[in-house]
Amino acid sequence: MNEPRPKLPSPFPVKAFTPDPGRKPDIEQVNTLLLYGGPLARKEVVHFAVRNRNTGASKGNRIGFRTNRKVQGQWQQEPAKCFTLDSDEQIGRTLQFMLAACRGSIPGATGEFVVVPVEGADTNALQRVVNALSREGRADLLAELLAQTSRAPDLLDALMRQAERNPRLFVEAAATLNLARYRAALAELDRLVAASNREQDFQQLLTAHPWMFGSEYSQHLPGSRGLTRGTQQDFVLRRTTDGYIEVVEIKTPLGGRDLFRADPSHQSHFAGAELSAAVGQVQKYIEELDAGRYEIKTRDGEDTNKIRAKIIIGRDGDEAQCCALRRFNGHLHRIEVLTFDHLRRVARRVVSYLETLVPRSRGEMNEVAELPP
Repeated sequence: MNEPRPKLPSPFPVKAFTPDPGRKPDIEQVNTLLLYGGPLARKEVVHFAVRNRNTGASKGNRIGFRTNRKVQGQWQQEPAKCFTLDSDEQIGRTLQFMLAACRGSIPGATGEFVVVPVEGADTNALQRVVNALSREGRADLLAELLAQTSRAPDLLDALMRQAERNPRLFVEAAATLNLARYRAALAELDRLVAASNREQDFQQLLTAHPWMFGSEYSQHLPGSRGLTRGTQQDFVLRRTTDGYIEVVEIKTPLGGRDLFRADPSHQSHFAGAELSAAVGQVQKYIEELDAGRYEIKTRDGEDTNKIRAKIIIGRDGDEAQCCALRRFNGHLHRIEVLTFDHLRRVARRVVSYLETLVPRSRGEMNEVAELPP
């Protein structure tokens, strides 16, 4: 039975605009599609090609959905009805969702489902494997594997054949494939901690590998970084236990410099300038999120009441530094300071868990080795 296909639209006009680089140095191109245009209201889709203002290198695409209303003869944007897809990943997922929904690929039942874009795979075999592994509680591992193999039909087909013969082996193969990628990411984190003092390096790595934050969080919400006007939080993560969100601010390892300064006259330690500045920045974020709670709840569907935050900065240091950090955290309210060494330990625990799923015996390893590279 052929899947119903969405009707192709008739030709439609779009507008293109190149902004003045002096006024908009980050925007390379703007393209606009008018969905509805009336005398008092209009809806449009806006595409932005974003570049680095310093190097001119491309930073990807942004797509915004905008609603404007004419007030006293002037067009004004309605913020509560506007939002932006601010990464290529979000854009791709949105397009895949719309195609899956319009083609009737989403089951007609209540529940949570995973949309897996695949090309050339046996979808019936894939469905049987998804059902089997979901019953085993391994859906997260399966989703991670499919994300890697969705553009490699030969590898995906081989995995499907293995999975039908031995579902447990499929779990182990998934862990093996993910383990190599996770180990490489962990090695890159170690390298950056030892060598880098650029926040962007850590942000890029953690954006690609949010699993490094650990099982305490169930979801990375890149589209929620701009919860308040004029500020951008580094990471907004959803807590696993209660579903609420937290803000995580990423700084740098500070080149190994101590987080705390010693005060010999009082036999105590006090926060250094970098740590004090980071705490002040996050305190301001929390104040703004508290003040905008109801607007954020209406616009984004997230409750920021009593939202918590974490700061990742510096290294562990010696025992005196570790004791000072524990004492400092004990007196903070709704903020916790962690070091990059703590982040590395969390990431290592995730990798260690995957290692427990990897087959140990020679026979099992030979079966996994049959999979194409």
